[in-house]
Amino acid sequence: MPKIYYVANARMPNEKAHGIQIAKMCEAFLTSGVDLTLVVPARKNTICTLKEFYGLSTTVPILRIPVPDLYLWGPVGFAVSSLFFMFFVELYLAYKKIMGERFFIYTIDMDNFSYAFLPLVGKTFTEMHTPKTPSLLQRFFFATVSGVVATNGLILRRFVDDYSLPSTQIISEPNGVDMKQFASEITQAEARVKLSLPGAEKIVLYIGRFYRWKGLDILAPACAKLPPEVKCYVVGGTKESFIEMTGVTKIPNNLIFIDARPPSEIPLWLQAADALLLLGTAKNEDSNRYTSPMKLFEYMAAKKPIVASATPAVSDVLTREDAFLFVPDDTLSLVNTIEKALLAIDAPERVRRAQNKVRAYTWDLRAKRILSFIASQTKGARTQ
Repeated sequence: MPKIYYVANARMPNEKAHGIQIAKMCEAFLTSGVDLTLVVPARKNTICTLKEFYGLSTTVPILRIPVPDLYLWGPVGFAVSSLFFMFFVELYLAYKKIMGERFFIYTIDMDNFSYAFLPLVGKTFTEMHTPKTPSLLQRFFFATVSGVVATNGLILRRFVDDYSLPSTQIISEPNGVDMKQFASEITQAEARVKLSLPGAEKIVLYIGRFYRWKGLDILAPACAKLPPEVKCYVVGGTKESFIEMTGVTKIPNNLIFIDARPPSEIPLWLQAADALLLLGTAKNEDSNRYTSPMKLFEYMAAKKPIVASATPAVSDVLTREDAFLFVPDDTLSLVNTIEKALLAIDAPERVRRAQNKVRAYTWDLRAKRILSFIASQTKGARTQ
């Protein structure tokens, strides 16, 4: 297969979920034998390599495009920097094409426009994590793109409907998991000692940053109704940021906040828990239908009971046979489901089914399926 330029309008490395996803997919593409270069904007805080930051097994070749670093200057600054990134990426790839290099372009929707004209300089495959409102720019892009990778089946159906994409030109590939992170045989007791957590209490764990669309406002009132011996740990932000984001000011004593931890430490937290919590709200369309949270697959690999909101997005992967599902936005349903997960006789069987299912969602297998899709879309055609 020709070289792949993976174009992402993102700060790399970074501590957010999209940074982990990009890094893991680059690693998986490279270990599959692909010649790949990650193309990103040059930002000020690139202090170490992706291999060091994310604990990758291989070095990711990276090309940093000089742009004015105005990304944090509000919407106008973000747009200006993104336009510079778009222009110089296309200029660079056009030069490579003129020099006779054969390549494919793989890109991801970190914004709504910087990828739009990439098909003009090379066969482009795009990974879409949310639907896109049909506009002239989007219609041009999806009329000229070579293939689309949607991160769940609901997103796929929106693109087929909104852009009349043929079913052969789009696939659904949810996010993935690195099973090697969960190969350790450390016990729950050992994990709690390492993290300085009490050994006797029941721990329900939520991992993730605080965003309004995640439906976190249900968490405090639910914890207030749980038995006092059940503690809910939230790893991903401070109490103050939680209050600011949710507007909930009454925080029960059994809701404990731990600021964001490095990706390498997360498996230890998962092992320390008795049950793992995945929230989602029907009040937000992205949360309800158009998400593929990486922590869902980490939870499945961690061999712990999963308590998850029964949104269509979650139900695209999980069922009541492999998780404990509660009614979205229903505090009492969440409380009852947590208590059930901690006591259910069939919890080990659900855990086993979830772990068996997640083996199909590794980053390596995801990359191989996407590469097979790219090959199917370019068979018999000349590459750029």
